[in-house]
Amino acid sequence: MDFGKIIAPISWSTLPPEFMTSLLAFLISLILILIINIKVRNYDPLRKPSGFMNICEIVINFADKQVQEIMGPAFSNFGGYISFLGFYILIGFFIGMIGIPNVFQPGSEAFLQALPNPFTNIAFPLSIAICTFVLTHFTAIKYKKWSYFKRYIEPIPLFLPINLITMWSSTLSLTLRLFGNALAGYCVITLIYVGLGTAIPPEGSFFGFFLEPLIAPIAHLYFDIFDGCIQLAVFCILTMIYISNEYVSLEEMEEEKALKLEIKKRKEEKRLLKSQKRSLKEKKI
Repeated sequence: MDFGKIIAPISWSTLPPEFMTSLLAFLISLILILIINIKVRNYDPLRKPSGFMNICEIVINFADKQVQEIMGPAFSNFGGYISFLGFYILIGFFIGMIGIPNVFQPGSEAFLQALPNPFTNIAFPLSIAICTFVLTHFTAIKYKKWSYFKRYIEPIPLFLPINLITMWSSTLSLTLRLFGNALAGYCVITLIYVGLGTAIPPEGSFFGFFLEPLIAPIAHLYFDIFDGCIQLAVFCILTMIYISNEYVSLEEMEEEKALKLEIKKRKEEKRLLKSQKRSLKEKKI
């Protein structure tokens, strides 16, 4: 068997164009976050913000406010990651809308074609969903220590295989939600272009020539910008909820310890009552 025919070698020209869009969105988001970081560090807090700094302040305050309200004060430094994640998703949708030509893969079939929305390839929604998965379980291990592993054998150890499968449910949900909406938008916009294209001479009537510039921008604004904003909001909010649910404060840990001691104390009292009743019965006999 020739495995070379089954597994094709990976090269730069054979990478999917969605990878190029994802890489470009990642680099733009990274550069944008670094510029904001530098601007904020060198900014005089006594001066009134204007221009770019005014936008930066609005974005940072909004991200920090959402983190504070959803995740609590324990995650006060999490706003940077949420901002980066939001920029990455929104820029990915935006690049898919404007259709930047693929100049990164000369010699490939996708060379000079418009870069697609990266989230129409399931690998890229899955990649950021796995980031949420890793952060969620890292937070759980950090705060719950060894008690983290109890979830996999609850309510009884027989449920271990089921619990190991369901632990991936949130990752699958995040992936399919983002992928499904991006792919649905791409399909609808493609159908619009195909439908209007067949209405342009010589294949159809002359009305398509006038309708396409009117309908296509509205479709792009809805499925790429509006839908992109909705998806980044849902993805970021669910990420914050999943991670914050694993946090255990010192007060909660003390309450849990007190509850365990109370349960142990009641069990001990019941055991003593049973032993006393047994001894009374023996004396009567």
